[in-house]
Amino acid sequence: MANCIGKVFPNELFDFCKTVFEKTGVPKHDAEIVSEHLVRANLRGVDSHGVFVRLHHYVSAIKQGIINPRPNIKFVKDTSGACLIDGDNGLGPVVAMKATELAIKKARSNGVCVVGVKNTGHVGMLARYTLKAVEEKMIGFAATSSPPIVVPWGGAKPVFGTNPFSIGFPVDENFSIIVDMATSTVAAGKIAVYASKGEKIPPDWALDKNGKPTTDPKAFLDGGMLLPFGGYKGYSLCLSVEVLAGILVGAPFSHHIPRGWATQGGFVVEAVNIEHFRPYGEYRKDMLELIEIIKSAPLAEGFKEILLPGEPEHREYLKRLQDGIPVYEDVWENIKKVAEEYNVSPPKLY
Repeated sequence: MANCIGKVFPNELFDFCKTVFEKTGVPKHDAEIVSEHLVRANLRGVDSHGVFVRLHHYVSAIKQGIINPRPNIKFVKDTSGACLIDGDNGLGPVVAMKATELAIKKARSNGVCVVGVKNTGHVGMLARYTLKAVEEKMIGFAATSSPPIVVPWGGAKPVFGTNPFSIGFPVDENFSIIVDMATSTVAAGKIAVYASKGEKIPPDWALDKNGKPTTDPKAFLDGGMLLPFGGYKGYSLCLSVEVLAGILVGAPFSHHIPRGWATQGGFVVEAVNIEHFRPYGEYRKDMLELIEIIKSAPLAEGFKEILLPGEPEHREYLKRLQDGIPVYEDVWENIKKVAEEYNVSPPKLY
């Protein structure tokens, strides 16, 4: 098992990322957006989408010309309730956040707005976009298609991406309900985290390149495949995201996306203005009552607490914000290589 070799503080990790991205030609404002996004993922414990797993893939994609560091993001279609954006193969967090802010802006006056994106890089942690919506007291939905590594239910060849989606429901200024999940058994990046720690994965997560079940994360990383979660139910949701975030917006669906850590299909985000349905205060009162009902339910055997979607990540966020982000030996090598290549001092380990 790989060792935890220390912790880094988020502000130092952000400064490191920002400097690296600027050295690859990314404008300062865009570098700040993508750096905040990656650090936020680590803070929430979503290390599969954070700095240590994703940074070197993002900068490598820029270096290879896969990602455009200075995209000309433009409208393909623009109406009050629905828009389509061409991201010009820009960094996904930059393009997707622009789409999210646009959806929120239009939903303020229109009640609901859906924005689709094509030609974008990997958009990162979807919760970042629904968190943005709930900060504006709106319900948010986001989904994305991705390279083919998931088999259809009953199949042994990858057809779909992990095709995640996120839904955010605002509650109050301290906490909101955030659903963020892959439609595969697990996000591919999470298996990379298991590999970096030298840990085995559960037997129902993945197949090796020969279509056989495996508990070895490296067997998956070496051309393996993921299963849809929940059998045919997860497969159905996976297919739904494929249509919403791929076919609907005119982006390549999973089968046509090159397999890689920085590539993406399409992205779709929706903002729903609660005030267009009922006063926000009434909505909040009912949400708090629902949460109380859920939390006060009798516990099943083996459980100490009933958690809400997004609650473990929120607690981890508060903990890591204060104590720092843990670093493991294998992934720290990625940071050292990037630091050396771009002549930037890595963040200090504590």
